[in-house]
Amino acid sequence: MMLWIIAALVLIGAVVILAWPLLRTNSRGISRHDGGIEVYRQQLTELDRDIADGLMTAGDAEPLQLEIKRRILKMASQGQKSGVPIGGRNIVAILGVLVLIPIGSIAIYAELGSPDQPSKPLASRDIEAEKRALTGVQGADLVARLIEALKAQPDNLEGWVLLAGTLSQMERYREAAETFMKASILSPRDAGLYVGAGENYYFNANGIVDDDAERAFTSALSLDPENPGARYYLALRDAQKGELKTALDRWIILYEESPAEAPFMGILARRISETAEETGTDIGELLTAKQPAKPAPGPDRDDLEAAANMSAEERQQMIVSMVSGLAERMAETPEYDGLMRLGQAYGTLEEYDKSATAYEEAGKLKPQDNAAMAAEAFAHIQAAGASPTPPATAIDLYRKLLATNPDFPQALWYVGVAEMQAGNRQEALTLWQRLQSIAPKDGPLYVTVTRAINSLSAAPEN
Repeated sequence: MMLWIIAALVLIGAVVILAWPLLRTNSRGISRHDGGIEVYRQQLTELDRDIADGLMTAGDAEPLQLEIKRRILKMASQGQKSGVPIGGRNIVAILGVLVLIPIGSIAIYAELGSPDQPSKPLASRDIEAEKRALTGVQGADLVARLIEALKAQPDNLEGWVLLAGTLSQMERYREAAETFMKASILSPRDAGLYVGAGENYYFNANGIVDDDAERAFTSALSLDPENPGARYYLALRDAQKGELKTALDRWIILYEESPAEAPFMGILARRISETAEETGTDIGELLTAKQPAKPAPGPDRDDLEAAANMSAEERQQMIVSMVSGLAERMAETPEYDGLMRLGQAYGTLEEYDKSATAYEEAGKLKPQDNAAMAAEAFAHIQAAGASPTPPATAIDLYRKLLATNPDFPQALWYVGVAEMQAGNRQEALTLWQRLQSIAPKDGPLYVTVTRAINSLSAAPEN
């Protein structure tokens, strides 16, 4: 009984609080139109702030400003107060507060909150479905913001990769794959982007390496013949076509050549085991012979916390020190992956000559490796800075790439530039037309090469 008395007192207090504003006169109320006009004024102020911060140009903001000013004039001309006198619609509101809210509250409590009702266990809720719904809402908002940002910065590679990853997490696999392919236009030598596209084509096809996925993985393999993702999925393609022995052989080679601590080794081992059993193949001690290597020392938690408190200059010095340490290790015991990381690190520090040298050393360990060759060529391009003439060292490497991969976009472009500057207009035109034929028509690469072709075609021959 005491519980109901307390509940009644709480309910009466709530009703009084809700009804009190409705019982007051509106002589001092805020005009609806004044409030609306104030909102529009704030919007104008925000637009001015965006222009000042460089987030929007004055030309882009002008139509919005005109529309807001038009609405201010329209609202000001109406000139009516938002307050409704007692005896009008406020009576309906008061009755709702005094009658409907108490009745509704009691009914809801009787259904959901009464001690007489049995408890509803957490297990009866679909928590995973709720998480997916929340992720979908948040993901959709992030996707919308990323798309708007990329409209203003279409050359932002990190933005395209983030958008592709977000779409993949939302299980919008086809869109994710196509976004990875768009990102590959900005970084055509990045085999990982093609692998990302291929995986999402694979997921979109419900676990089948279809034609789209196969093309993406093949492109990745042409750039990086040692890429484990491309090698794994192309072997899976063989298995799905019934060529189990071929697939098993390719997986075994990948397993033997990969480090024991590689994150994909568990999945790869399971594929090998299942396929070996299915084909009756004896693989001996293959899956038990490999033990994870002792992990290389890296920064611990204290190091990370210290780095977070560093100034920009101190953090840069720390990065330089880490790169120097990697360079020393590669000088003592060179290995392909380490040299590729070293080349990338030097590129981040804008030490492009050192970057090219690291990629060259990596290429010596794998002479037929297109990834190292392409990375070295582009490092030479970067080292040349703003020079309109591509370095001869880069062009020689790009010509070698075209010999094994005639559709390598970066090589087609820069060799075309070199041919054009040498006066070989027809050779340049042939290379650029091939590049135009493989570039997506809605991307910046297609626009650039089309302009170059038009300019070359319009220029008179000497």
